[in-house]
Amino acid sequence: MIDISINEVKSFDYRLIDEIKNLEKKNLGSEASINQWVIPVIIRYGKLIIAQKISDNKIVGVCELVKNWYDMRAAFIHSLYVDREFRSKGIGKKLISEVINILKKENLESVELTVDPENMTVINLYKGFGFILVSLEKDEYGKAVDRYLMRLKL
Repeated sequence: MIDISINEVKSFDYRLIDEIKNLEKKNLGSEASINQWVIPVIIRYGKLIIAQKISDNKIVGVCELVKNWYDMRAAFIHSLYVDREFRSKGIGKKLISEVINILKKENLESVELTVDPENMTVINLYKGFGFILVSLEKDEYGKAVDRYLMRLKL
């Protein structure tokens, strides 16, 4: 496994925003990625957690979180991914574990996320942390772009 550190981003510069924006496009595609307009908002008003290689501080994983306005004791994982070059090395597991710890320290009671119903690798990873399948959200991100809604009680 690669030595990584997990850090919450609390301030930013445009180099960091560019790095995250490019990772988003590379790993999620331009349709799903957020941009330089949204990243600062997530940092200031949500939470941005990154996994970085200790050797060179390269960002290899990202988690973007927002609070649920309808239940202030709940959070929503907008996005959680590991750079394709670094998958299957335990980074996603370490990132999710730390995100859960951060949310527990904030005294939140639950966290939700959506996932592609065909992505069984990630679904099983989430289930391993105790996430349960809540529903199938039809056309969640556009016509024929369905997602499972999953929830974890913290």
